[in-house]
Amino acid sequence: MGKSSKGRVGLGNVISLAGLSLMGFFTFMGALMLTKGNMGASVGIAIATVVVLSLIIGAAVHCKKVDTDFAKWKKVEIGALIVFVLAAVYPAKYVIHFFGVMSNKESLQKEAMADAEKIRGMFHTYEDAERSAIAVTTTGLQNAFGEESDMNVKEYLTSAAIKSYGDIDTWMLNERRLLLGDSGADGMASYLTYKSNVDSILNNWIAEVKAWDVMSVGRQSRVPSELAPTVAEELSKRSQTGKLPVIEFSEGIYVESKSNQTVTISTPEMSFEKKLTTPGAIGALNMVIYLVILALISLQYVMTPRSEKTEIGEDQNISNIEGVNKL
Repeated sequence: MGKSSKGRVGLGNVISLAGLSLMGFFTFMGALMLTKGNMGASVGIAIATVVVLSLIIGAAVHCKKVDTDFAKWKKVEIGALIVFVLAAVYPAKYVIHFFGVMSNKESLQKEAMADAEKIRGMFHTYEDAERSAIAVTTTGLQNAFGEESDMNVKEYLTSAAIKSYGDIDTWMLNERRLLLGDSGADGMASYLTYKSNVDSILNNWIAEVKAWDVMSVGRQSRVPSELAPTVAEELSKRSQTGKLPVIEFSEGIYVESKSNQTVTISTPEMSFEKKLTTPGAIGALNMVIYLVILALISLQYVMTPRSEKTEIGEDQNISNIEGVNKL
């Protein structure tokens, strides 16, 4: 084998190693996004991809260079190439997803901001519901005070320490502080403190998403999906701490028609995590990039010269083979 052949093989090795490096890196980055920042799983997927592809292409190269039993090794070589193509299908979703995410970065950042507003909207829903409930109870108390009422209304007036008409305003302010202000109940932080803490988390998260650290964006995608149900549960729980009955006039007396008004906050669907961690449509450009990476990996095989030796079959005479010196 001449020097030029050795040179070609050496260059093919270098280019294939570069291709495997790119495959490993982009597979890792795509897996990091699809697994929501699971570093261990992503490293494992990337290493397995590189090892499997390198072993298969190495086997094909070996088969191409052997100088005995050509028919047998040719079949093995073809089999290795088929397995290589099949094995390359698995990491495709990670590599293509990575480039798809990067090409839609601005759109995904808008989705993140929309998710943050959905969570803030949960607070608006809670506040509107509680303000309405306080207003309904306040009106009922004002109407019922000093009038004929059932036992439930009388007991509520006593428990709320409402002894005069002016006490109703004091009661209303206390309820508002409890449900919407700076007063906590049962060891809970005040509503304003809790709202401020959540808002701070959202502001920090949005800042990180805007910075777009590709190593962290997968992990960051979990923030709104984990925060939203927690906020919904907390606000629904806080609504239970108040006692805002509905008091109505019925059959000549004021009665408590409903013992308490509460609001159950539902969890809105978060779209940032879903779009970041779900493989989307395969873009033509992203597929071309992936195929180029595969071509780089395959270059070692392409540039490896086939053995120049000639196999002698069972029915052949060595003296009849062209190029063989005769004595």
